[in-house]
Amino acid sequence: MSTIHTKSLKSRAIRAGFWTIFGHGSGQFIRLATNLLMTRLLVPEMFGVMAIVTVIMIGLVMFSDLGLRQNIIQSKRGDDPVFLDTAWTVQAIIGIALWLLSIVVALLFYAAGRFEIIPAGTVYSHPILPWVIPVSVLAVLIRSFEPTWTATASRRLDQSRITMIEIASQLFSVLVMVVWALFDRSIWALVAGGVSASMARSFIVWVLIPGPRNHWMIDRTAMHEIFHFGKWLFWSSILTFLFFNGDRLLLGGLISTHELGIYTIAFFIVSAVSQGINGLLQNVAFPALSETVRNNKRALIHVYYRFRLPLDAGVLLLAGFMFSSGSVIIQILYDQRYYEAGIMIEVLSLILIATRYSLTEQCFMAIGKPKIMSVLTGLRTMVLFVSVPLAFDWFGLTGALWAIVFSYFSSFPFTIYAKYRYGLLDKGKELITLPLFVVGMLSGYGLNSIFY
Repeated sequence: MSTIHTKSLKSRAIRAGFWTIFGHGSGQFIRLATNLLMTRLLVPEMFGVMAIVTVIMIGLVMFSDLGLRQNIIQSKRGDDPVFLDTAWTVQAIIGIALWLLSIVVALLFYAAGRFEIIPAGTVYSHPILPWVIPVSVLAVLIRSFEPTWTATASRRLDQSRITMIEIASQLFSVLVMVVWALFDRSIWALVAGGVSASMARSFIVWVLIPGPRNHWMIDRTAMHEIFHFGKWLFWSSILTFLFFNGDRLLLGGLISTHELGIYTIAFFIVSAVSQGINGLLQNVAFPALSETVRNNKRALIHVYYRFRLPLDAGVLLLAGFMFSSGSVIIQILYDQRYYEAGIMIEVLSLILIATRYSLTEQCFMAIGKPKIMSVLTGLRTMVLFVSVPLAFDWFGLTGALWAIVFSYFSSFPFTIYAKYRYGLLDKGKELITLPLFVVGMLSGYGLNSIFY
């Protein structure tokens, strides 16, 4: 890799990282402010129902995921209009199919509730659930027609416009949500917020910002590449959905709607950090790693640890801090109806330690080994779905929380082995940042001493 190219990649990665961090920070601030306001306007049960609706929406998307965005970023044809139009056509067709499928899912929930197949008192038996599902999935349908220039911008590590679009659509969503809730304090305020965000984003990318417009097209060569690349990502996406959303899927049938609403608040706090990490990995690390592989594969381990060490430092500090101060965080931000979420945060914060290896999985995908991701995610999913019901049966909700955390760590031995096999392992750099967890934990105890 030439010096000029290295400097170019580094400068573009730094700019993309700045915009990603700025966008995520702004977005999480908006989300937190909105969440604090909405929890005062709505009761916890509504957040429990919406958590399941969100899981269903994500499931529909990921059960049909062919990795179109990742393919555009990674492929040598990522700038070819024929390839991009074919990818857009596939994306639009999938979006239409998903919305029609959401109607079927809603009818199944309605029938199951009508004939009392689902246990009473759980989220799945809530009478509003079948009505909310298809309306919420309209957001997915709208997003499926988004032009592919947003993906090619990520390919070039150009995140500035995408970030500003996200912030603008989020602000519009918040406005709609809050105004709706002031007049109608129901779950439809949350639904309206989600759909309006997709509407605002689509209006901006299609009308306000000039750029390439896609057209309907099916090219056989492009289709072959899309499905060849996407076949392992398809299975990986299914397993990823089941793993990252399995906690709510399982708990939705084990605990009350109120308890799930409390859990959703705790999950929201922890996921604010993990989503920021995933945003950096998908928008900065993965394009940079893919470009490194295309130009000089031998430099991959160097670029990998250039990302990994600062990522580890931030994650371990935050995990330690939240582990020792989760209860205080909740008491500062929320009213007493949500105080139970504090202890949940302290347990779930340990998940953040495991997210250090999300970068490793991006590396596997960059070298064209999505199969490894599928195997690792499959193992974690199996552990989750076996351990959570057993732990809940033996130790109640607290046991289930620890089982959720354990599932994230269950694939570590295989991840380390895969890193060693593909020349991505430096033992010293794997361990050097671990003491920062203790530093974070001590700072959390410092916060406790201020408020107690």
